[in-house]
Amino acid sequence: MVDKDLARTKLAYIATNLAILEAKQNIAEETFLQNVDHQYVVLHALQLAIQAALDLAAHLIADEGWEVPERSGEAFLILGQKKILDGELSNRLRTMASFRNLIVHEYADVNLSSVYKIWHESVDDLKQFAVSVASHFSITK
Repeated sequence: MVDKDLARTKLAYIATNLAILEAKQNIAEETFLQNVDHQYVVLHALQLAIQAALDLAAHLIADEGWEVPERSGEAFLILGQKKILDGELSNRLRTMASFRNLIVHEYADVNLSSVYKIWHESVDDLKQFAVSVASHFSITK
């Protein structure tokens, strides 16, 4: 059985970080590329939102007793197989998990133009993840 209190906490954390990212989405790419403060905020908020989604996916899988993913990003694929997430969304989220690993482990090699693009493309995917999970497991605020 899914721990709905834990799920609510993770969903709220995702929402908080998405709000931070959305508040900055009108920043032009050139400004972003030249402003270290913007870069730090965006990179950190992306990392935290993706990590919270990964954590929630792993908890849902464990709580339901489903197969344990070999790699963290595979948790999104399992949620896709279980029809909790759309198949395309689950693949995009798996890619985001790899991006999160890049931020954490290969931070010196992060291409900031790619970060800008991923940032603007990923907010809606993370929102859809939250909506799909909350809907499927009847998690209310």
